[in-house]
Amino acid sequence: MSANTSAGPVLVYAPDRGIGDLMWHLPTFRAIAATTPEGQVVLAARPSSRAAEVLAVEPTIASVVYARHFTGALKGVKEVLDFWRICREVKPRAVWILEKIGRPAQAAWLAGVPERRGFGLGHSSQERWLRGPFLPKAMRPEHRLTKLAAFEALHGLKVESREPDLLLDPKAVAAVKARFGERPGPWLVLGVGASEPARTWPAERFAAVSTALADLFPTVFWLGGPGDAARALPVIEAQRTSGRDVPVFDLPLDQGAALIALSAGFLGNDSGPLNVAASVGRPAVGLMGTSPVPAYSRWLSRLDGGEGRIADISVDVAVAAVRKRFIDEAWANRDIGAS
Repeated sequence: MSANTSAGPVLVYAPDRGIGDLMWHLPTFRAIAATTPEGQVVLAARPSSRAAEVLAVEPTIASVVYARHFTGALKGVKEVLDFWRICREVKPRAVWILEKIGRPAQAAWLAGVPERRGFGLGHSSQERWLRGPFLPKAMRPEHRLTKLAAFEALHGLKVESREPDLLLDPKAVAAVKARFGERPGPWLVLGVGASEPARTWPAERFAAVSTALADLFPTVFWLGGPGDAARALPVIEAQRTSGRDVPVFDLPLDQGAALIALSAGFLGNDSGPLNVAASVGRPAVGLMGTSPVPAYSRWLSRLDGGEGRIADISVDVAVAAVRKRFIDEAWANRDIGAS
């Protein structure tokens, strides 16, 4: 083991791949940062989490470094070497691994990081390289949110709320207001993108929902990535009321979050934008497919077709859920000051 006597930053490793996973961990990042004199940590995350974009204005994240995801026969060796490289570059005084995996723990030991913590969960491949206390083996089947709460309690981290309360870039808010500010409200955002077909509700059903809610929402934004445009644009163009359904498949991530935050509410697939909606405090109705996200936020409600089949959720059920919440919670567009 090489020696590391640096009084460097605290490095937190969150190896999950999605934006939603990142949002679940945000209260934990802040709690770890609160234990440091500088009030900040360096975050190591997967590139697919887009953490550098999502957390660009988060004051507790000093910087983001990306830990690559490897496949193949030498996957384990490559991951050890990659995290060793990260530790040698960041020179942390402590590493917190928010998972049970052993490879980053071994890499941190090899890099000479003095303080190393992780979930444990009875995995000797991790625990042999770290300092406890560890989560018990019996917690392995629990959801990540349950593990995070137990880990926080075990290490004396103070988390008063699991709400992510994602901060928005004022420049992104201003850009969205400049582009869409004249559109009549209240706005509804439809999150039509997803990472896999099993989590993707048909575009035709989103169109039917938009039509059925025309009395409530004079503007409906269809939010997704560039890859969603080919599937959704023909459906949008076939809508009866021209110009009411607005395709937004070209927004950078920070502006997509701002659009959601400025809207009245959100209906969408179990994906990153759904978690962003809950994280910025917008009423969000999620269409759940495989491995449905739990209702971890007071802003989030879930519709589940059963057996993990998102296609079993009917248009009528989705319309009723949005209409009820709109009326009960008095949804309205939100004004966010952008400096």
